[in-house]
Amino acid sequence: MKFTLASLGGALTLVAALDVHAQSQAPLPRPGEATVYGIMAVDVLRVTNVYNGATASTQNRVDNSTPVASRLGFKGAEDLGSGLSAIYNLESGVAPDTGTSNAAGFWNRGSWVGLSDRTWGTLTIGRQWNLEDRVLGRYFMFAGYSAFKYTEFAAIDDLVNNAVKYVSPTLYGIEVSALAAPGEGTTGRTVELGVNVVQGPFEIGGTYRSAKGLNGEVDKLISGGASFTIGAGLRVHGGYSHADPKASVLPQVNAYDVGVIWEVTPLFITAFDYIARDQVGTDNDSHFARLQGNYFLSKRTALYANIVLLRNKGSASQRFVGTGAPGQGQDVYGVGLRHSF
Repeated sequence: MKFTLASLGGALTLVAALDVHAQSQAPLPRPGEATVYGIMAVDVLRVTNVYNGATASTQNRVDNSTPVASRLGFKGAEDLGSGLSAIYNLESGVAPDTGTSNAAGFWNRGSWVGLSDRTWGTLTIGRQWNLEDRVLGRYFMFAGYSAFKYTEFAAIDDLVNNAVKYVSPTLYGIEVSALAAPGEGTTGRTVELGVNVVQGPFEIGGTYRSAKGLNGEVDKLISGGASFTIGAGLRVHGGYSHADPKASVLPQVNAYDVGVIWEVTPLFITAFDYIARDQVGTDNDSHFARLQGNYFLSKRTALYANIVLLRNKGSASQRFVGTGAPGQGQDVYGVGLRHSF
């Protein structure tokens, strides 16, 4: 059984440990069929500098996987004729370490219905992954230990309630997309635009997000990236994002991600990323390096390992586990097992 970057859709991240924008983006079932699908993954971790108030400790943990989120989903399609299909998706995050849902809403990972046409594209309505998640998963390392873990960049990988999303068909390697959500009084309105271009081994894409808060201010996020595939087994990528989160009452911040994915053998894939956070005009910056390896026992089952070293400067207190403390870093060492169905 051979696994290549190309055969996995040219995505920068691989299902075993990188969760590509895999959320709710799996291929649709054949028209008229309904499919139950999911992922179960658990990590065994050792984490340093886990703060609870002013007290820090090193913890050994068994957790719901951070690199690839466990989930249970239902999806389906009905052929309406002339290239048009009705489609739907329901997906719930689960925590296999405790046997519980991992969020307040049961369908917390998406619940939408829509129409897909071969000529005109796809229109969906409901709780949906945003365009940043769809586009930037090609250029930023996703899967838990990533730029969206930084306080100001959660929207890089997020779901939007009451959203209407349109994704065009790909024409000459170009795909455009748009999303809008009114907020309905619980949040402000959200508007997003995205574009991605694929030309042979080269890809480039970008997104724009504007989310108005109930305080009348606006959070803005502008992001972009590029990647290049070298041969069949090596891919380099880079991403940049600028956040101006006025509605969230946070300072302007830049994020950078540069990395490489290497298919060492058909069954072993490794990746390295360096992800920096630069708070504009201050020294309160953060950065971390992440090294990971994925060994495929089969098409559906994989072992994976991660080493993540996070460092904070000034009063920055970013973290993966716990509350964090100004200027203090955190190291994460983990191994995990993932099975998809």
